[in-house]
Amino acid sequence: MNAAPVAPPTTGRRRPIGLVGALAALSLGAYIPIWFGLTWAEIRREDHDERKDPLAHALSLFVPGYNVWQTYRHFRAVNDLLARTSATLRVDPMSACLGLLIWWITFTHYSSEPIFLILDAIELVAGTIVVVYGQRALNAAWATRGAEERILETDWAALGIAAIYALLTVVGFLAPS
Repeated sequence: MNAAPVAPPTTGRRRPIGLVGALAALSLGAYIPIWFGLTWAEIRREDHDERKDPLAHALSLFVPGYNVWQTYRHFRAVNDLLARTSATLRVDPMSACLGLLIWWITFTHYSSEPIFLILDAIELVAGTIVVVYGQRALNAAWATRGAEERILETDWAALGIAAIYALLTVVGFLAPS
């Protein structure tokens, strides 16, 4: 008996906002470039634009200056997607750029000095806000296309890994040296 081939999804995936926020926070910001790559792939599929390279897009967040431009492009593409749907929600690409810039500046500079701990907390909040802001808009767009909100097994695995990473980081920080 031959199984019918499974067609690739025609829309993006509505990720629960809490999941996206938890992954960004528990991974201590490491999920942010992953989110950019995953959602860029969804936008590429929607736009039928093979020039959009999700891996390069995600990695570009580590290139100073270029990361702000890529964030602007990403959120402009989200706005373009929203404009093609019946969703009334829109995003401000410049606000996303500011949040990403705050995330990047402190994400790349770790230290156990108290001032850096405060900056790390600010970085984490800023980066989490950026991905939640973007996912909220994408969820609105995908909802108009009939996509259902769902959590995949890989999401649960990623959440578990992120939680363990966060726990080990905190334990390592609090352990006497």
